[in-house]
Amino acid sequence: MFKNKHVLPILVVILVLGSFFLGIKMGRSDALNGNGKLTFTTLSRALVEIIKKTEINYYKEVDRNAMMEGAIRGAMAALDDPYSFYMEPKKLKREREDLYRGEFGGLGIRIYEDKNHFVKIARPLPNTPAMKVGLQAGDIIAKIEGESIIIDAASGMTLDDVVDKLRGQAGTPVNVTIYRSATMETFDVKIVRDVIKINSVETEMLDSGIGYIKIQEHFTGRTYKEFADALEALNKDNKLKALILDLRDNPGGLLESAWSVSNAFLSEGVIVSTRGRDHKYDKVYPATKEVSLPPEVQLVVLVNGYSASGSEIVAGAIKDSKRGILVGTTTYGKGLVQQRMELDSGPGAISLTISSYYTPNGTSIHGKGITPNIEVDEWNPSAIDLLMLRKAREKELIEKFVMDYIKTGAKPKDFTELKARLPGLIPVLEKNGIKFEEEKVVTLEARRIFDLNVGIVRDIDLENDVQLQRAIEVIKSGEIAKVLAAEVKSEPEVK
Repeated sequence: MFKNKHVLPILVVILVLGSFFLGIKMGRSDALNGNGKLTFTTLSRALVEIIKKTEINYYKEVDRNAMMEGAIRGAMAALDDPYSFYMEPKKLKREREDLYRGEFGGLGIRIYEDKNHFVKIARPLPNTPAMKVGLQAGDIIAKIEGESIIIDAASGMTLDDVVDKLRGQAGTPVNVTIYRSATMETFDVKIVRDVIKINSVETEMLDSGIGYIKIQEHFTGRTYKEFADALEALNKDNKLKALILDLRDNPGGLLESAWSVSNAFLSEGVIVSTRGRDHKYDKVYPATKEVSLPPEVQLVVLVNGYSASGSEIVAGAIKDSKRGILVGTTTYGKGLVQQRMELDSGPGAISLTISSYYTPNGTSIHGKGITPNIEVDEWNPSAIDLLMLRKAREKELIEKFVMDYIKTGAKPKDFTELKARLPGLIPVLEKNGIKFEEEKVVTLEARRIFDLNVGIVRDIDLENDVQLQRAIEVIKSGEIAKVLAAEVKSEPEVK
């Protein structure tokens, strides 16, 4: 979960000033309380008057409901907590579908906004309506029900708006106009929505009995079932010798889901505990005796600066219990718990921080994160290469090279054939004043564009993923046991 700073809305400032002057002007005895602060009654009256005066005098037509929603958002923003906010009904519905149920009525496509503000298909998901009607990665969604689709200030349309238009009750149709750049054709297609299940777990068996499971996007209501099934498949016939659990870039999700995943590894002790100002939110989540992963199977957890919340609950439980080791970089540091509270008085809900959570050792990681046992930085281009890459993107040199290759009709299952042609791109780049310190940057950018436009999803990149390489290395070298033994020795003695 990415932390962004909320700014107190102007409306709240106006509200306070307006209430103050109103109270003085009218000489109201209830304008100020005993502490010299504006009373709640005064502020409430001022809000109503502000909206009324604005409706009458503002030079444009005013949406009073939008102003009231702004006031609600401002009230939540005054808490100065990025995780406490008002959720309008549409966003609440979307969260229920994506996070709690892990399924929705839709087409089964992943979409994104490209640099030209068009909505493109990243890939159609297997066995979904989109796949069945032949939609492809790289297709542009030009229209939905005859309405042009472009994301910019003029249209006022957002990617969320597009998602809302595509989603709907299973069994209902939606008419979509597609532009296929590979063949430069435009066509209409009628697609009947179906129930789309959000898969939050990816898995693969690496060499030497090393299994790999990635929990991506969020810990949803379906995550543990998917995780347990993946673990069972990997350990079929007890062939699993080690497991790499990848929690990088996972922003968290449901606390109970994170607890369930942690519980698959631990047979005793506390996994996580919570404490709030209201003691009804104080809770202990213990491990149960039955585990899904036998203790003799080695465990490495990959983390980075975007592993947050639920990811940190799992990582903290594994590290504190010494069931395995963490490899990567320090985690984000979100140690707070939120609860969605639906409003009895109207639509929507509020997300409200109700407690802090603590790792098994009683540590709050909020604002600090969790330091891995073995620190390994992710590979990143140099500052010069980032500048060169920006220039290449502005001139669309790498993209044109890749798209020209794709338009020839050659769509291999891997990147090998196109990669062999990339040396021919270097002179074109240099002619345009673009020279990279590492040609690896060109290869990765070309592969990114290639993947997006042919529908390839790469969960594992052994060639370039230095953190994953290090995780495999510590498993094969037997280093895990040494790291854990050193951790035990470094702990202070209790007398």
